[in-house]
Amino acid sequence: MKIKMKHSIAILGYTSWCGLGFVRGIHAYKYQHDKYEKEKPYMYINMSFSGIFGFIFYANPIFLPFFIYKEIYRLEVNIRNLEDEKKGYFYNELI
Repeated sequence: MKIKMKHSIAILGYTSWCGLGFVRGIHAYKYQHDKYEKEKPYMYINMSFSGIFGFIFYANPIFLPFFIYKEIYRLEVNIRNLEDEKKGYFYNELI
């Protein structure tokens, strides 16, 4: 019973982590579009593929240390209310 519970928690955590990658990919596309490509139309297909790329990057364990560092950085920026950092490249880009 305990093994099933641990397995379920691990699957839930991994799925949530990958979902976070999808959301980060969408935010990265929105930032890039608003910052550099305002004259071009906002393409939902590009946004969707950016989300899928974020999902794939976050699902890959090789990138795990980089993304954990970046998530801790984002957490600190939010806790300390560093609004100028939230507008910056490093905060908004996926990698």
